Amino acid sequence: METIELKVAGMTCASCAISVSKALKRVPGVDDVHVDLARGTASVTGGQTSQSTPALITALSVAGYEASASSPPASASGHGAGPKGHGGGCCR
Repeated sequence: METIELKVAGMTCASCAISVSKALKRVPGVDDVHVDLARGTASVTGGQTSQSTPALITALSVAGYEASASSPPASASGHGAGPKGHGGGCCR
């Protein structure tokens, strides 16, 4: 099992944190997600999580959040810009 921490921009409330958690749990290979709203991070645990970093970032982008790996693995793509700008739009 691997754990990777993602920085997630745009989370402003508990509903945002729930949306982030649900989006990440939909990615194949993810076993557990812990979202820290105060720190703006999400810890993702699963098999070969570091190899799934681009898929995790894409899932958050689709949900409307920008994300990056705290310590990006070599295959990470960096940032994902959400179609709704910063955040999923629940608080705007």
